[in-house]
Amino acid sequence: MFRYPILLLVILSLGACAGGSSKGKSGGKKRTVLLNTEYDDVRVGEETSRQMIASVGLLEDPTLNAYVSEIGRKLLRGVPHRGFRYQFYVTDQTEPNAFALPGGHIFISRGLLAVANNEDELACVIGHEITHVAHRHAAEQQALARNSSGLLSGFGAAGRMARYSRDMERDADHGGQILCAAAGYSPMGMSTFLRSLDQLQRLQVGYAPGTGFLDSHPGSRERAAVNAARSHEIRWRRDPRLGDSRQKLLDKTEGLPVGQRPETGVFQSTLFVHPELGFKVRFPRGWRTSNTAQAVGASSPRGNAIVFLTADQGPGDPRTMAKEWLEKERESGKIRLEESKLVRVGEIDGWRLQIRSAARGLSVTGIVTFFPWSGGTWRIVGIAPTSKVKSELGSLTLPSRSFSPLEPGDADVIESHHLHVVRASQGEALERLSLRTDNTWSVLETAINNGVFSDHRFEHGDLVKVAKTEQAPAP
Repeated sequence: MFRYPILLLVILSLGACAGGSSKGKSGGKKRTVLLNTEYDDVRVGEETSRQMIASVGLLEDPTLNAYVSEIGRKLLRGVPHRGFRYQFYVTDQTEPNAFALPGGHIFISRGLLAVANNEDELACVIGHEITHVAHRHAAEQQALARNSSGLLSGFGAAGRMARYSRDMERDADHGGQILCAAAGYSPMGMSTFLRSLDQLQRLQVGYAPGTGFLDSHPGSRERAAVNAARSHEIRWRRDPRLGDSRQKLLDKTEGLPVGQRPETGVFQSTLFVHPELGFKVRFPRGWRTSNTAQAVGASSPRGNAIVFLTADQGPGDPRTMAKEWLEKERESGKIRLEESKLVRVGEIDGWRLQIRSAARGLSVTGIVTFFPWSGGTWRIVGIAPTSKVKSELGSLTLPSRSFSPLEPGDADVIESHHLHVVRASQGEALERLSLRTDNTWSVLETAINNGVFSDHRFEHGDLVKVAKTEQAPAP
């Protein structure tokens, strides 16, 4: 796993917050049981992949998806025991992200496709995820999926299946390199991709994130060094049928959306604006924001508190909807109601529940607010350790207080950005090339996204990725 935002993990596992309970034929609550046999992998993978797709959303680009699948099939020739039917997906995620679910479901984000600089790098990432599946790493994480409360159920199931130990990550790196070498790709692609990812993270946050909660894999810099050394020990020969590794990838990613897409809503600092749904909402300053197909929200700097907005039910009275949701949650036996009251969501009447739950010795409090919007019932969920709720209360309730309809002109400044490939002139520097091509990336961003240093000078005809701005169409 290369990157897996904490907010996404929580949204996935807070399945009850987003969609109520699921019952089997006996009437009891359905429970996913991990993973004793390959048959279990297939069954659980099918279930959780549907949840994942609903949560993160897929990029509607059949050509690009077919391209990723084609690389995956080439790599699978090197898998000695192929017990699963592998499927490959391109997700509509801005972040560079790749993850695998049991049974052969492998997801690559459009953000990762934008960062990768050649087909070797992309193949190494896909091979890494194939190795997670083939070695059944999710089965070894079974203990982590147990003992979840109703409120924290998202810290298990789909989210935990995509989180691996340090040794598993190293194993997957090695396995990915072996699969790439067998298919005629350069195993060095694993190292160069991780180096670009490390530089991009440093640019975005000012430092390279270390190991933290829900991020147990080794840092990109360490892995890049190990994989570079190992690539020199692996015997391989390039398959001439693969063609130019860089040009093939860039041909396929020409026009790829980079950054936020207006049709799914955009962040302007901490203000989220959704032109198509006609609302705006503000999240806490300094929190890490995230926007998926199922929810939009933010997590605190330490990652111990989150707040998100989601919609997944039809019209109804907010108080009634809150009551029905609470009844479903109580089936788990681990939810305690502390408060139920009428509140205002901006200028809209809503209903708020404050509940408490516990998992693995941690007491957490959730503030769940229901309100009507755009023909359905929406929900704002804030979660923090119970000991921190008072200090974080203003942040957890900020979206409820700030939610409002769009005003004239709010969407006028929204722009979309797309990746384009240009050819450099002899000796051209990044700054000059950017000016000539109307590149909206900074010099450092352009350097990282092309795998070069910021003072690099190109040869005549070199292919260079740039980002170009397009004015978003009026809603």
